Amino acid sequence: MEKKFVNKKGGCICGAIRFNVTLDELPRVFSCHCVDCRKKIGGMMSIIELRDNAIDLDKALLSTFEHTGGSGNKITKYFCGKCAAPVLTFVQRWNKYYLYAGLLDDISILKKSKNVCMGMLFSYEITKIDQALKESSTPVSYTHLTLPTKA
Repeated sequence: MEKKFVNKKGGCICGAIRFNVTLDELPRVFSCHCVDCRKKIGGMMSIIELRDNAIDLDKALLSTFEHTGGSGNKITKYFCGKCAAPVLTFVQRWNKYYLYAGLLDDISILKKSKNVCMGMLFSYEITKIDQALKESSTPVSYTHLTLPTKA
């Protein structure tokens, strides 16, 4: 079966950074709860794993911050130097770039997300997830969780 791809556009809050990205029709989206991600954003975040050369963006336009992650490998965070919006993260351990999902202009393609580093959840996040599982009429797992929306 041939892989299907879609082209999407996105950018940061101030508009200084704009990009085009080619994503799988069903992109690999992760909601990360690790310490590194929490400290960057202030809570869990959703990221999209990118294929090689998937994003049309001059990384020289971005500011960077590099640190050692919990695995001992380097993590490089790329962000807008003007508004500080996070754009990409490169994780040396996986040799992959990840795009911050919220930067897409249209997020309708993001149908499900795999939770990672669940052992590092805040207690209030566990409470929200447990409540969503109780209220849901459809089977939901911690792996692919969609919180119900209030009408």
